[in-house]
Amino acid sequence: MRPRVLKIGFSTMMAISLLPCILRGGESYWADSYIDLKLPPESLAYCHVVGFPQGWKIKTPHEPGVMIDYRYSDFEFRVEGLLGTSFLVGVFNPSGISGPYDATNRYRVNLSDPTVPVLPASEHDWNAATVLPFVRKSLFTSWGGHPPARAAFGGIQYEWSGERWRLESDATRLSPDGAWLVLLSVTKTKTHFPGPEYTVFFDVFNAANGKKRFTIQGTYNGIGDEPEDTAGKAAWLTERYFIIPVGRLRDRCVVCEFFTSNEPGQKP
Repeated sequence: MRPRVLKIGFSTMMAISLLPCILRGGESYWADSYIDLKLPPESLAYCHVVGFPQGWKIKTPHEPGVMIDYRYSDFEFRVEGLLGTSFLVGVFNPSGISGPYDATNRYRVNLSDPTVPVLPASEHDWNAATVLPFVRKSLFTSWGGHPPARAAFGGIQYEWSGERWRLESDATRLSPDGAWLVLLSVTKTKTHFPGPEYTVFFDVFNAANGKKRFTIQGTYNGIGDEPEDTAGKAAWLTERYFIIPVGRLRDRCVVCEFFTSNEPGQKP
């Protein structure tokens, strides 16, 4: 039985590889799809990279050779006691996709302090903790096959950096308190074998005044996958943290932290 879900409402330059993944057998599913990202200097007051030093271990009784694949898996964050900056994190494969399978190891991480070591978490602590759901809220539910030129929120018009935003559900990520807005988009830059190359953009705006704080930009290369599907795995964890899964084996994530004061380094 899965644990209860907690419903909440409170309000440098570094190259890295990003992949949404699944726990599934077969190297061919994941070997050639990835995004290289760079954290620009203006993002470093908000963002850092969290690494999971031993990766993820998977044990399945009937399907040997299962590994983290590139498209469907997801992180799961849990909290012990009162909500703060310390979390437990694991990775799982949703039901219906060669599974479900959960990684058998988990980690304890402080999302606000990159100097705190990432340590293993016990099975006992994991089972006793409460799930914190991801929030992937888009401003759009349907646009009838014709994406708008801008995204409107709170009387302000926002522009994507990329030339396309194919999926309504993945075009934007609004924080649960409506204070921050992330626009996701891509631009095709090359067409070559074995697949096209795209530039991927994460534009981060302060929704209170419409000011763009920074853009995280990367290069996508892949076979049989769309870059919007990859970028769309980014999500909010409470209104404070924006999480982007990173790494061919999902062994890292980008964490961007935002406060209700709308300024980095200030206590909420």
